[in-house]
Amino acid sequence: MRYSYLIILTVLAFSCRKEHTLGDAPTDADAQFTYAVSATSDNVIEFSAANGDLQCLWDLGNGIKKKGAVITGEYPYAGTYVVKLTVFAKGGSKSSTQSITITQDDLSLLNNPFYNKLTGGVSGPGYKVWAVDSAATAHIGVGPDPESALGPTPEWWSAASNEKPGCGIYDDRYIFYLNGFKFDMVNHGDVYIHNSLAASFPGSFQNLFDYTAPYTDQLDQTWLLAEGAQNTITVSNNSFIGFYTGVNTYRILDITDTTMYLQYGHHAGGLLWYLKLKSE
Repeated sequence: MRYSYLIILTVLAFSCRKEHTLGDAPTDADAQFTYAVSATSDNVIEFSAANGDLQCLWDLGNGIKKKGAVITGEYPYAGTYVVKLTVFAKGGSKSSTQSITITQDDLSLLNNPFYNKLTGGVSGPGYKVWAVDSAATAHIGVGPDPESALGPTPEWWSAASNEKPGCGIYDDRYIFYLNGFKFDMVNHGDVYIHNSLAASFPGSFQNLFDYTAPYTDQLDQTWLLAEGAQNTITVSNNSFIGFYTGVNTYRILDITDTTMYLQYGHHAGGLLWYLKLKSE
């Protein structure tokens, strides 16, 4: 019996090692891509990865990242853009870059209803400033993730009008620019964060249940609108909007020229947060 156990253990150990063996790393050829001008506009470029069987991540050189073997990039403004493709396999990753040159502006690509409401559009000043609508009820709220039968609503808790004074959120400003899809987060030295994130923000202190934390302005960032079944805004790097829960992608539940209602997740899952903003 003792020898039988040894044989079984040896077979199991070999099976585990085999199961966790990494595959081959991508080659330089796998990371190559081609591109062509679309039929709709010289400023809309269609990109195709050489190996569509691998996971493909694109940096389009205009502040926008996309996934997929075949994707489209829009370049409203003339200039030279360095496009990077990174392909992933179990054995590693490989990247390649190419430069594309856009010879003239095509501002018609910016005539998007979301762009117009978020930034004021091409006929406006080129940017719009947003702030948390502190006077509105439920300007911050939370509900379950996934949503219950009630749908996207802060069914567990919502802030009353001006419920969080002096916490470092009401004076924050979020500026969306149309040119280059630039984003500025101006927070005047502090932000309001979920209590579970306090350890990641040195100098933070408890303030009306959650925490106020020292933070510098996040300037010259970018924003990305993704349209689909759910329309979302993602802001780049360490920037975020409103009460911070560890994420920087926001679902647009509703947007007008003067108001915006967002839903977003939680870094540990299980919660969906809600935020009302107004334009200035």
